[in-house]
Amino acid sequence: MLKLLVPIDGSERSKQSIDWIKGRYKPEEVSVTLLMVREDWDNIRCKEQYAAAKEEVLPLLQQSADTLSGFSVVTEVRFGRAGEEILRFAEEKEIDTIVMTKSTKSGWIQMIGSVATQVVKYAKCVVVIVPEQPTKQTGN
Repeated sequence: MLKLLVPIDGSERSKQSIDWIKGRYKPEEVSVTLLMVREDWDNIRCKEQYAAAKEEVLPLLQQSADTLSGFSVVTEVRFGRAGEEILRFAEEKEIDTIVMTKSTKSGWIQMIGSVATQVVKYAKCVVVIVPEQPTKQTGN
């Protein structure tokens, strides 16, 4: 069974990776891990704050997991810099493929790089970048 990692940030854009997976794999072919990385970890001072911060994002992860009905899905929350945590998680769990959505952002964000760029550059596994599709709500 192929092990897929899907970084999720709660945006509609990041959820497009899930649609890509559903369009290409049968549930019995893959196991999917949905990973959300909280980058506000430096504000966490105790175990209670850590637990509360983790609990805060679980509904977003569960909502994404629910769209993968029939698939084997695990959700994970990590704290730290997104690119580093995605890479660390992929290596620790021996992920076969990371599936991410490409942002269409430009300007200063493009100049300083992005999480996807970091993951593509340093991942030790296959990385699939799904082009961002316009959303029905915004047309962007």
